[in-house]
Amino acid sequence: MNKRSNPRRKEAGGLSYRIPELWNCWGYDGPTAAVGRECTVEPRRYFAAVLDWINGQSQLPNRIRGKSLSQIQHRKIQRAQRGGDWIKTSIAYGMLIRAATAWDHDGDNQLGARPFHDMGSFCKTILLLPHIKRLGADALYLLPVCKASTAYRKGELGCPYATQAFLQLDPSQDDDTLGPLVGDINAQFHLLVDCAHRLGIRVLIDFAPRTVARDHVWVLDHPEWFYWIDHRFDKRFAAPYIDGVKYQNPSPETLGDIYNTPAVNRHLKKFRFDPSKTHPEKWRRFVAEEKSRPRPDVIKRIAKTFGVTTTPGHTDVINDPQPAWSDVTYLRLYADHPTESAKFLRDPKNQPPYTHFDVAKSSIFQGKKPHRTLWNKLANIIPFYQKFGIDGARIDMAHALPRELEARILKKPRERDPDFCFIAEDLGTDNHAKAKETGYNLMIGPSWWMEPRAHEGRLHEMVEKIAPLKIPVFASAESPDTPRAATRQGKRKYARQMAVINCLLPNSVPMINSGAEIYERQPHNLGLDAKPKDQFALPKSDPYYGKLAFFDKAIQHWTNQGADEMCDTIAAATGIRERYIKALIDPKARIKPVIKGHAKSILALGYRLNSTGAALLVIANLDYKRSLRTELSGLGTLRTPCELLMHLAPKPPTITMKRSTITAKLAPGECAVIHLKGTSTKRTRSD
Repeated sequence: MNKRSNPRRKEAGGLSYRIPELWNCWGYDGPTAAVGRECTVEPRRYFAAVLDWINGQSQLPNRIRGKSLSQIQHRKIQRAQRGGDWIKTSIAYGMLIRAATAWDHDGDNQLGARPFHDMGSFCKTILLLPHIKRLGADALYLLPVCKASTAYRKGELGCPYATQAFLQLDPSQDDDTLGPLVGDINAQFHLLVDCAHRLGIRVLIDFAPRTVARDHVWVLDHPEWFYWIDHRFDKRFAAPYIDGVKYQNPSPETLGDIYNTPAVNRHLKKFRFDPSKTHPEKWRRFVAEEKSRPRPDVIKRIAKTFGVTTTPGHTDVINDPQPAWSDVTYLRLYADHPTESAKFLRDPKNQPPYTHFDVAKSSIFQGKKPHRTLWNKLANIIPFYQKFGIDGARIDMAHALPRELEARILKKPRERDPDFCFIAEDLGTDNHAKAKETGYNLMIGPSWWMEPRAHEGRLHEMVEKIAPLKIPVFASAESPDTPRAATRQGKRKYARQMAVINCLLPNSVPMINSGAEIYERQPHNLGLDAKPKDQFALPKSDPYYGKLAFFDKAIQHWTNQGADEMCDTIAAATGIRERYIKALIDPKARIKPVIKGHAKSILALGYRLNSTGAALLVIANLDYKRSLRTELSGLGTLRTPCELLMHLAPKPPTITMKRSTITAKLAPGECAVIHLKGTSTKRTRSD
């Protein structure tokens, strides 16, 4: 291993490094001391012990660096499958590294103060791997790991999606406490992927090719790849509001009416040609000086020197209430205006390149002159990360990319690794066939919105929507962009119940959003299905009250009361999923129980297990205040005994079977999972 040292960092000897007790779930037998729900260890000794434990769990060969798990295991793609379909049987754990593994290691009530690296890091994510393995997850989905910008940042840290350099790892995740045992930041990320693979955990990253930080490193060499406005409009910049138009996607049919409005005309006047075109010689000298003496805030010096700045981003939906994205900008994928839009411009030749609803949605509105060099660079970003051995990627805003560019982004990684997995950002279900045809293995789907409305019947609706889809969707009661499950109706009962149900839904992949397993209340971000009050889910006395991990220094509350119980519940549910996975992913195995009594508040899922008629049954009471009695039929002729695999209430539910009917009395928020050992093989109409 390459070793580094940081002379500015003071060594902290002894048992002075605090970690949550939940992280220490693998049987560390070195020196430790308890501090409430934390324990203290000597950091480097503990890190070395975790590495030894991981190696002891693995049967992989020594040389695995730079290969995906499928390449290491020489996994063969079955004839009925496509590359990356391993995700169908997976359980994902999603995390924003800098928050999920952030901790006040010296207990001084500050993040970032010496002597330790308190913010999340690649090395500390290795410390979390035993916990992730305990939960039963076998796919680690990482939010952006690229170098993020601090220009125009929101909050204390800025957003991880404001990518300043695609081909550099974010330096904030370079751990100067544990990193010296490993090497530079590239070596630390390499080791994280290797350790995950040794535990049978695949690694996926988030990739956002449509937007970048407004001071992205390409801005000096290729200003023509960006949109520019007069810097005087910067702070007040926003997408135009179109009177008389409802929230909707732009379409060619309505484009003329939209462009023929005063709001759009005022909007277009804010844009300028890039400074290399308006001041070529002055720009050349400016770039030469900036490269000879690199400094931060280059975009501010451009504004001061040329009077222009890169354009803040905005949504591609007409009259979306979201404010402008002040920290990111759209990449200009074409050298000309969109063909459909240009005919509505008053003077296309003299109109500077501009962003608008249609321009942002370049999957529909395209020009004739692609910036081919830019497209090549975007298509080569994921292959760059494949040298670390990643197994898959989610493509952010893929719906807004030209189809040709999207196809190139998906094609290159699979030339290197045919079993590479792709996740589409699609938040609904309508485009499932198109997503599969394009090359995706999984969609985000609508669970983040429909599950919190389970009490309204939306979960029943979701089950019927997702079951016949061509590719599966994520199943999760929360996402990094939504309020936390533990703050929704039903609170902890709801969060715990959904953690079980999500492991047993048809045609879906459970996604544990980091923190869900500890009843975390504070969201990472509030871009979806949120209200302003959701930002303040913690008590005012909490030092992280009101902080959002996408922008601020924040932690997850790993010492929450009840976290161990929740982790055990998830582990039990994922174990059941693993045991019955063949039936869960087989659309022919699904049974639709007929519910009599409280049908809106009772969820019943059934799966035929084999030719003997055995079945798996999931019954849940979606009412979190009342016990409910219900009857289920349509399962065939029943015989005792049955096996109660798990339940959530303190006392087991009352379940009786008579002929072809199951009667169940369920406590509020109960979820019972039952193995029926004696159903007949005869199919009923409800099948």
